[in-house]
Amino acid sequence: MANIVLGVTGGIASYKAIDLTSKLIQSCHEVRVVLTDNTLEFVTPLAFQAISRNHVYTNTFLEENPSHIAHINIGEWADLIAVVPVTANTIGKFANGIYDNMLLNILAANTKPVLMAPAMNVHMLHQPSVQENIDRLRSQGIEFIDSETGFLACGYNAKGRLASVPDIMEKINDMLNENRELEGKRVLVTAGPTRERLDPIRYLSNFSSGKMGYSIADSFKRRGAEVILVSGPTNLPAPAGVTRIDVESTAEMFEAVKAHLTADIGIFTAAVSDFTVKDKSSQKIKKQADKAPVIELTETQDILKYAGHNSEGMYIVGFAAETENVEAYAESKLKTKNADAIIMNDVSDTSIGMNSDDNEVTIIFKDGSKVPLAKMAKTALAEKITDAVLDKVMH
Repeated sequence: MANIVLGVTGGIASYKAIDLTSKLIQSCHEVRVVLTDNTLEFVTPLAFQAISRNHVYTNTFLEENPSHIAHINIGEWADLIAVVPVTANTIGKFANGIYDNMLLNILAANTKPVLMAPAMNVHMLHQPSVQENIDRLRSQGIEFIDSETGFLACGYNAKGRLASVPDIMEKINDMLNENRELEGKRVLVTAGPTRERLDPIRYLSNFSSGKMGYSIADSFKRRGAEVILVSGPTNLPAPAGVTRIDVESTAEMFEAVKAHLTADIGIFTAAVSDFTVKDKSSQKIKKQADKAPVIELTETQDILKYAGHNSEGMYIVGFAAETENVEAYAESKLKTKNADAIIMNDVSDTSIGMNSDDNEVTIIFKDGSKVPLAKMAKTALAEKITDAVLDKVMH
């Protein structure tokens, strides 16, 4: 969690900075946005204000608080300044000591790390003067994230497109060097539902969205860990820098988990199907007059229990999503699965149940201690869970 100043300059890629603002907020960073005059031709301050829940700065001479000078105070407040996108114009001005807008004045008075993400036409990007200005800024300690190759607004398919938001997020987190205590450690996370096929077009599953597991994977990655995310079918993008292994059935998830049982920490958030179909139909099951089909089920492999009894020194954290007698079931699971901790949550409450954005849990540890975590966004909760687990693992 850090204080980030996001500078946005005037290019067609400016709209992507709105998404970046949202992702930074979801990662529990505090964000203050600064827009240049040219940026206002593409996006509005209100869009950034609504997402960041902070005042958006556009005018060097608009001093709303007389107790301090805004462009000095903002730079002092920041842990990092990211300029996304940055145009050739702003690069040239900053490299040559021209400070004629709010953003450039903040950069001039700044002593904190700066990241710039160029976005422009390929020929502009390769102009010798632009490259010289980038090299000059790099020599002064300014970090850059390279543009991508792809379709540009001008019609070219070439280098110059803004780096992807996940890649920018990863670069920002690397620069912040947030709690890198897990450098060199491997973390295995399972997430999402599994699907058990009945026939070629139908399956048994559940309402898990994968949001909790993906947020936890992202949290551990940002602490410096190598993260392997074994995911059932979801609509979520993989967190930046995380290795995702896509699976469908419980059997496929089991095989993927078995291949990574040497990880240092295992967080098993996936809503795994307890049963699968004994005899799957190779053809679509048809209706029959006055006769409903009989589907025989058989138990699936208990992935958490297997990991708890067969991993090589992995710290095992399971989830207990229950609708009744939640604590009793969670404590029983802690013992039978041979886990180090169980995170219990009452999914009968739809506001914190599967597919919701929020959650409320209690972590029960093997030593008998409990950590209750009140209702909050799953992204924020993931940070709390990571903190609580690492407090046990690292001490």
